[in-house]
Amino acid sequence: MKKVLFYLVIAIALFGLIMNLDVFIFGFIRMIISFAIFALIIYLVYYFFFLTPDQRKYKKAVRKNKKKNR
Repeated sequence: MKKVLFYLVIAIALFGLIMNLDVFIFGFIRMIISFAIFALIIYLVYYFFFLTPDQRKYKKAVRKNKKKNR
C-alpha cells in the first residue's frame, strides 16, 4: 500500500511538473528575447551616438575584411 501511495504521489508531482514546464520555457524564451532586444538597443545607441564616422568606417572595413578572409 505504501508503494502504491508513493508512486501515486510521484505521478501527480510529475504531471504537475510537465504542466508547468511550458510556462517556465516560455518565460525563459521571453527573457532571452527581451535581453537580446535590450542589448541590440544599447549597441545601436553606442554605434550611432558614440562612434565617429571614421570609427564606423573602420569597423565596417574590419567586418568586410574578416568576411573576405574566411
